[in-house]
Amino acid sequence: MVAGDDWWDGQAYARLLTGDRRCFAWEWLRRTPAYIDAYGTDSMAASAFGLLRYEDPSLDALSARPFWCAGMDRAVLHAEALTAQSPDMFDLACLSRFATLLADRGEHVLLSDGLHSVRLDMISGSLATGPVALRWRIDGIADTGRQILALRQFLALARSGRFSRSLYPAERRAGRWVRMLRVHDALASGAIHREIAGVLFGADAAGPRWRVTANSCRLQVQRLASGARRSITAGPAAWLGHDG
Repeated sequence: MVAGDDWWDGQAYARLLTGDRRCFAWEWLRRTPAYIDAYGTDSMAASAFGLLRYEDPSLDALSARPFWCAGMDRAVLHAEALTAQSPDMFDLACLSRFATLLADRGEHVLLSDGLHSVRLDMISGSLATGPVALRWRIDGIADTGRQILALRQFLALARSGRFSRSLYPAERRAGRWVRMLRVHDALASGAIHREIAGVLFGADAAGPRWRVTANSCRLQVQRLASGARRSITAGPAAWLGHDG
């Protein structure tokens, strides 16, 4: 199974409960048949899926480091790296355990622990050459709020060396999103709705007369399956700020 998770194992999915929206965007993209096929054959550009480069769909969110196009991920920060000496310098080496760099028509820097992330695109200069002073550029109105939050997340990370819990609050619907992923994987492995209900809601939900005695569970599985189908077809844009 491409998702790489045993849908019976609730703990394997529970790790995603504190993930940000980028985390869920990747989890759905890596399950998308068109992406899986394109990754294996290189039949189309990664940008068709909102990425700067292909990422292996066998990697879950904790292991993968997808670089979303700035046009897809509106929270990407833009900065200049200045080499002039300043009392306020930033050294990427201090965050090396979180850092992945990509050179693709400019320098792109992803700081991520898998569940939380901040992306920087360098307008000029480089973070790879040592301490630099940073000059930020935030444009427009519609995406300013997202970028200011991303800047606060970066500053907290740079100062403390860890991702701030208060600036990455758990998504209110994360529990449902995780259940949708689990139902998707169950269906992909050939499980039927009754079997899924039994695993998610207990053995009583999968009894001989489950359609009558556990009708609410049956309906929940149906809704989760429907939500999973929508998430597969919606693409990353639905998770990265384009749905309001």
